[in-house]
Amino acid sequence: MVHRVTSYSRKALWDGVKAWFEGGPPAGGAIDSAGACVHSFPGRGGATWRIYTPATAKEKRAPVAWSSFATPMALDANTFGYRWNYGPAAKDDSREGPLVTLPEYYRLATNDKQKAEWTPVRAEDVPAETGLVRYRFQRSRDEPPEPYVTPDDAASCWKKPGPAAGPFQVELGDGSVVTYYWYRFADQPALLNADLTDQEREAMQARVEKLHRSWRKDRDYLAPPAIGKLADIDPALIVAPPPGLEAGYVPIATRQAAKE
Repeated sequence: MVHRVTSYSRKALWDGVKAWFEGGPPAGGAIDSAGACVHSFPGRGGATWRIYTPATAKEKRAPVAWSSFATPMALDANTFGYRWNYGPAAKDDSREGPLVTLPEYYRLATNDKQKAEWTPVRAEDVPAETGLVRYRFQRSRDEPPEPYVTPDDAASCWKKPGPAAGPFQVELGDGSVVTYYWYRFADQPALLNADLTDQEREAMQARVEKLHRSWRKDRDYLAPPAIGKLADIDPALIVAPPPGLEAGYVPIATRQAAKE
């Protein structure tokens, strides 16, 4: 669940970039491991899940007996996870790898410390008179979402000074279509509303251009994980700038809506 939680000092990257911006040699961008501290895990832990109704007093909100189906553990000194009890919990396989389904039914009981807690029970042990096993919870049906849009006023920060190129569109994996433009970094709406002076924004622009020219996407900047694999990102979200806008320009989404 957690792997190589790392804290960084300024030596990891800040010092080199600061010296570069002050006229020194370019900083490579890779994290200096000498400025990193990887945290260790003792293998303890738990969960704070509770089941209660809105009217239940805080002191009477009984916890879920998490330890009955999951045991915290340290897979190694820098990795924390759980060992699952595949009795109450169930293991399922998916295209992305194994999944764990948590218990579906719980009974309020008193534990060894004479405190109430929700203990998992098998479906066949649920009293028939409760009707829970036969009941099916229907997924709520939401209205189609309204498109996410940005201001279209010619005098707004989205239009003045406005983008350098666009519009462009990409279709995401969820079926929605995103419209985006390429803005000069200093002219993007967020920075125009960041209470910065023109001089401060232009100083930032100069630094971003240095970063874009020097820190290329075909290099590694962080050490890869020692175990497991990195999460995937929707490839449609990775876009390339138009010719001439490779340094100092960024893509800004202005609309997202279901595909028509």
